[in-house]
Amino acid sequence: GAVAAGRLASMAGSGGSARGTGDLAVVTADELRRHRYGEAGDTWVAIHGLVYDVTDYLPHHPGGGDLIEVVGGRDVTEEFEEADHSANSRLERRIRLKGVLQGCEDLVADLRARGWHEGRGVPNPARLLAAGAASEGGEAHSARNRGFRLFCVPVLLVGLASMLLATGHLLWRSWIARVSCRTCLSDGPPASKASAS
Repeated sequence: GAVAAGRLASMAGSGGSARGTGDLAVVTADELRRHRYGEAGDTWVAIHGLVYDVTDYLPHHPGGGDLIEVVGGRDVTEEFEEADHSANSRLERRIRLKGVLQGCEDLVADLRARGWHEGRGVPNPARLLAAGAASEGGEAHSARNRGFRLFCVPVLLVGLASMLLATGHLLWRSWIARVSCRTCLSDGPPASKASAS
């Protein structure tokens, strides 16, 4: 409770963060277990070595808060990834990052080296750069994006212009057909039918 919160605050304030984890506090496995549902009045889980307070999110979880409650207080990386969470769910604002699970400092340092940061929410390692690619691959990644933009954007614009021209042509033909048809109908019946009656 309060002692643990004070310890976390003092670790964060006194350089208690681990190498490569930025200013995140280190949370022990015992501390994490104390925050399972119903024990400390809140619910924490660890995902990819990062500890999150999910208490405020429990009533809003699409599958029901009880799915999280039963796994509270432990590492739920496997369950989280098996559920195939979307990019938006990884950015859920009601999930608050508390720190790094003790023993996972190197894992979190690797996530950071591959481009993850707190603003990206719960990490998705499959979508991060390969290990070591963040330092030398930053330029390659941006060159790939530049190449994509230089090739795909013009192609998409040409495709869009073609669609607009084709649609305009069809609308023009449809309008001409309607105008022609109205002209035929407004002239009355053909003379041969009129004289036959």
